Amino acid sequence: MRGELRAFVCGLTEAQLTPPIIETINPPLWEAAHVAWFAEWWCVRDAYNTDSGDTRADRPSLWDGCDAFLNSNTIAHAARWSVPQLTRAATLDYLDRSLAATLERLDCAEPTDDALCPFRLAMFHEAMHLEAIAWCAQTLAWPMPAWVDGSAIARHAAPPTDGFVVQTRLLNVDTTATGFCFDNERNPPPPKPITTPLSSALVSNAQYAQFVESGAFEATVRAAHPRYWRRSSDGAWQQRRFDQWVALAPDEPVVHISALEAEAFAVHHGGRLPTEPELARWLTLPSPNGATAWHGAVWEWTLSDFAPYENFKPDRYREYSAPWFDGQHRVLRGASFATLNVMHHPNYRNFFQPQRGDVFAGFRVVDESAQN
Repeated sequence: MRGELRAFVCGLTEAQLTPPIIETINPPLWEAAHVAWFAEWWCVRDAYNTDSGDTRADRPSLWDGCDAFLNSNTIAHAARWSVPQLTRAATLDYLDRSLAATLERLDCAEPTDDALCPFRLAMFHEAMHLEAIAWCAQTLAWPMPAWVDGSAIARHAAPPTDGFVVQTRLLNVDTTATGFCFDNERNPPPPKPITTPLSSALVSNAQYAQFVESGAFEATVRAAHPRYWRRSSDGAWQQRRFDQWVALAPDEPVVHISALEAEAFAVHHGGRLPTEPELARWLTLPSPNGATAWHGAVWEWTLSDFAPYENFKPDRYREYSAPWFDGQHRVLRGASFATLNVMHHPNYRNFFQPQRGDVFAGFRVVDESAQN
């Protein structure tokens, strides 16, 4: 991962070093330096939680004074665009030195889950930020980052005749099997059998285009079409994939859809989005042919607010989950084609505000009429 991140920083143009201030992205030099800081903070500087509720590290950083501008919990979002220390050369140097120090400490770590936890946390954190850089590239129409598998979404195109099916599935997956999970994923509710008439495939581009062309999208969403869509000169739909406009592939899952836009489609078709427990149970167990319904092509929206499971306790990275149990964030499950393989898992809980459509998200639908 670090090598890919380093190559990305090296390849940025001068204009890309200082993109416009947008609430949903970070400037790329800050994003890159922050993941190096995070790894050093937890793995090298032995950061710890105090009884007063804050987190501190008694060991100094390799980059003097960087806590003031690389700690995401203390630097305002807009301030990340005006850090004079964040030059390309300084960022690359810190990426290298932080990685070397982290690997040196890893070589000395005991082979236990507790000892390896900060290293796993840093690895997953870096993977998350690489996906964040990918949606930054999509937002700004930059070329696709090298770590993104641009063909993955096409490999999961659904048959155009896909409809609604009823299945009973039971979730019983140990999320701690790899030795690590995020604090919001621990102690999931006990599995219960559930029968849900849930679409056996994600909503496709063709299905969503019909919704747009019916006028219902504009009537409910107050926009002519989804973000990153346009009509070509011959009237056909196109979508922007990073810096390229391509023909809208009818059978691919629709992507860059907000929860509000997904709900508008579902209601128009007499349905709704699945709740998190419904989607989780659907995605996990194999179907009769041995496959699962989950493939990780796009994040999948749910109806459920991001909330803690019973007996939730924040992990050492206290700010990861707890601040966002605010009733304003919606759960998404799984992963997307821009998620690194190390993060792909149907039990992975992500969370965004329902108006966010810049992330690589799609959805499937519960057919309410089939339940009546």
